[in-house]
Amino acid sequence: MESRTDPALHSSRVSKLKKRFLDVLSGSVKLDPRGASLFLQGLCAQDDPAVCLGAIAGSAHGLASVQSAMQFDLSVQFMNGLGSTVLEYLLRASDVGGDALDTLLFHVVEPPIFWGVFVRTFQQGALSEDAQLAFAKVLSRLLTLQDQDTTPYRDVAARPSIQGSLIASSKHDIREMGHLIKHILSSTSSVTVYDFSMGLILCKKSPFLRTAYGDELDTSEIPVKDYLDNTFRMLREDILFDIRQEVQAALQKDGKHRGLRVNSVSMVGIYTGPDTRKTRWAIMLQCDSDFWQLKGMSEEDARVNFLTRDPLGSKILRHQSLVCLASGEDIISFGTVNRVEELLASKPPIIVLQLDGDVNIRKTLTSLRMSKNVQLIQIDAATFAFEPVLSALKKNSIPLSKEILFWNPESPLESCRSRISLSHIANVLTSNPSVELNNFLDLPKSINLDKAQAKSLVSGLQQRVSLIQGPPGTDKSFIGALLAKAIHDETAQTILVVCYTNHALDQFLGDLLEYDIPDKSIVRLGCRSNQSTDHLALHRQPRGRFEYDWEKINQLKFAASYHGDKLQTHFDKLLDVNDKHLMTHLEDNHPEFFEAFRVPLETEDGMTRVGRNGQAIDRKYLFSRWMRGLNAGVLSCEPHVQASARVWSMARSARQQLLNKWRQELLTEELESICRSGRSYNTLQDNIKQHFVKSTVSILEGKRIIACTTTGAAIYAEALEQVGPGVLLVEEAGEILESHTLTALSHNVDQMILIGDHKQLRPKVNNYQLTVEKGEGYDLNRSLFERLLTYPELMDAPSTYQRSDIRGVHSNVIFVNHDHPEDENSNIGDRGDGGAKSSKQNAYEVQMVLKIVRYLAQQGYKSENIVVLTPYLGQLHQLRDALKHDNDPILNDLDSSDLASADNYQGEESDIVVTSLTRSNKTNAIGFMDSPERLNVLLSRARDGLILIGNSQTFLQSRKGGGLWRRFFTLLEKGQYVFQGFPVKCQRHPDRAVLLQRASDFDEHCPGGGCTEVW
Repeated sequence: MESRTDPALHSSRVSKLKKRFLDVLSGSVKLDPRGASLFLQGLCAQDDPAVCLGAIAGSAHGLASVQSAMQFDLSVQFMNGLGSTVLEYLLRASDVGGDALDTLLFHVVEPPIFWGVFVRTFQQGALSEDAQLAFAKVLSRLLTLQDQDTTPYRDVAARPSIQGSLIASSKHDIREMGHLIKHILSSTSSVTVYDFSMGLILCKKSPFLRTAYGDELDTSEIPVKDYLDNTFRMLREDILFDIRQEVQAALQKDGKHRGLRVNSVSMVGIYTGPDTRKTRWAIMLQCDSDFWQLKGMSEEDARVNFLTRDPLGSKILRHQSLVCLASGEDIISFGTVNRVEELLASKPPIIVLQLDGDVNIRKTLTSLRMSKNVQLIQIDAATFAFEPVLSALKKNSIPLSKEILFWNPESPLESCRSRISLSHIANVLTSNPSVELNNFLDLPKSINLDKAQAKSLVSGLQQRVSLIQGPPGTDKSFIGALLAKAIHDETAQTILVVCYTNHALDQFLGDLLEYDIPDKSIVRLGCRSNQSTDHLALHRQPRGRFEYDWEKINQLKFAASYHGDKLQTHFDKLLDVNDKHLMTHLEDNHPEFFEAFRVPLETEDGMTRVGRNGQAIDRKYLFSRWMRGLNAGVLSCEPHVQASARVWSMARSARQQLLNKWRQELLTEELESICRSGRSYNTLQDNIKQHFVKSTVSILEGKRIIACTTTGAAIYAEALEQVGPGVLLVEEAGEILESHTLTALSHNVDQMILIGDHKQLRPKVNNYQLTVEKGEGYDLNRSLFERLLTYPELMDAPSTYQRSDIRGVHSNVIFVNHDHPEDENSNIGDRGDGGAKSSKQNAYEVQMVLKIVRYLAQQGYKSENIVVLTPYLGQLHQLRDALKHDNDPILNDLDSSDLASADNYQGEESDIVVTSLTRSNKTNAIGFMDSPERLNVLLSRARDGLILIGNSQTFLQSRKGGGLWRRFFTLLEKGQYVFQGFPVKCQRHPDRAVLLQRASDFDEHCPGGGCTEVW
């Protein structure tokens, strides 16, 4: 007789199961309860899940057969066995299944005959771990269905019994799925980056993200919500990528962690701010030792002064910086710093930590109370700059959605509300582009436009959405300022002006003031303004006749004080759970035990009761004896003690278990009370703040032009929404993330003007996987400006041919060619270079650059005339280090601020730009230098002279960027700008010229900046 495990027999059974599966799909076999099981086994016996899925989708009977087969048996055994096995098998086709898999899963769960029982079985705790994992995977897939209403599945996933069980599972894979589901559940109406920090940061599963939308959007409401949702998710994922990198580095012993680390902190109290300026509540953590930067400083005033005014001290735990608390290698929670310098200056320092979310608060307070060694680690990621943007993205609709999302070249261009008021200007410019603008605009000087400028101005005056594009030097900002002038003078519209940087914002405001727009019409939000625009700052504006509702404010303050006191009381109990607190807990929750421990302090005749030592007993007498495993002592004969025989007969171990249980109950009770009182207190503080925000709104409503950075627009989003500017004018629009532009769109915006150059560097992001360059379709760093436009052919303006020649050199454009190799700087990472964890440097170019700058200084050029650029942070570090250690008096005037990375110098200009390209290797690898936008930036910063130094062959032979650089070098060679050294000539003896190929050549051939010939 053959064994039941005989391979031949097994093979025969598999073949029969496969045939049964195909017979059902063909319609030749009908399903019944027993046949359903064989059909599902046959499904799982198929060799390839993707092929199996295709067969089901291609059969007229496929979907209905799987649906019916999954509904015949609804027992727990089926859920833990064949049912979950089928789901796991089908999910193996996730990567290739696409819509077909989604359609099949939808038929399995709808109507919810099988699904409803599967959910209940999970909630009852009756699913095996394998079945739980299958349940979680299916649920996560259902949450991301594209063409179905996912509300029922969101409702299931949001149940505490579902989400909490998944995240609390002892199996790692199930916990991972739980965190992923929590991530997917997070909608733009209810989350911030901190609410989900634990799950999202520690989750290793890929987040749910849609690719960027193309032309397939329709005009229904759902795509707009999906668009906003995905914009939110991608921005948050980019922030979390930065945080994850920092957390990983912080937890590794040899990691390159950049922030502060405190080896041990202890919880010492709560913080609600000074009486004159209350804040949201936070906890105070005392460090185990002093900061190393403060050692040697004993006076409190000196310590405070260092923390507030010294550049080094002001960087210690900056306000709103993110920190994590950890015990060993386990992350406890995340929070943000409320920087209170007076407390930081304490010995030892006290850190004020803001916590968000009840779950986060409970876990943090419990860990700090129970753990002996809790570390505080600063996460050096700019979350404070993004959190307001994320918050501002919590909207359900956007104005101008027709143009932003659904416009195509065949769509008609709609007019803005102010078109009629501005039509007389547009009509004149259309008929005569070169007309004197000061004929109909009150300008302080005569201004004439060329045809392209006039066309841009007309578009900005008439269209709901207009884009003004062009490279540096084409007066884009000039047109933007004219538009603001026209709209200000000729309409009643309020304009919101938004720029990426404070520098650009101040420049633009300077243009507006130059065009005689009154100071009283303008307000600048945010800080860091320059001297010329400081008087426009919000805090400089008079408050006018606005009157606060002090009666209401005082009522709110009184209520907040009440909840603040309750918060303090519960917090004190949490820090010190004593016998008195336990007795109160027993009285409220366990009256039988409270009665057993009740101490009658006097006898019936009024005598004071004493113990065997003759000392009067107190109210803790019985409870104290019970906790120590003793009997009731002198009160053993009391009636209420006799009636509590069960309590007093308990073994010592049982008593200890109960004590631990009561302490835990009390801790839980106090934690809940802290969360409850804290929520009430914070809500009241937020309400008080809103009353003071009204004065800001009042000021803004009195202005015609409101100016801020993108971050400022997010921070003041609520006030701006109340004011409702009708026009949004965005400068540097090519450098601004689409999400940041969206946050500046208040409900009343009818006109948007975007000004920029998308041919330069794209907006900066942390996660290379989300970039256009990566090619995965997420395109996070594609600005709204770039997405909406095309780029025309350009011509040089006549003025570009009138630049002065650079003194002492052969040409105004120079490429110094060499073959000296690069090397690595492993201490610095270049995230823009595909997320590289190291950077590049080139010692030869460092020495040549410094000698070139020194030579230019000898020709009479000042440090303000010259800037040194390099694309690589490693090379920038080497240049700064070399400059710091160079004692040459001629270079002393060159400040480190005259050295910059190419990416950070976008939007700036200098008379002479010296650029170290850095790359030089045998493999012809050029990394992110294959970007045409980056090359464009490098070539467009110089007004008079451009000097580049690099290995031409590395760039010409590059596999990915060679085509770009070959086009560039064709232009250089045509102009005879490529040299095998630095071509200098003597100003006094122009016929004396030489190529300097080494740094030592400068002193040998042109000492003092001239030549070797005697005067």
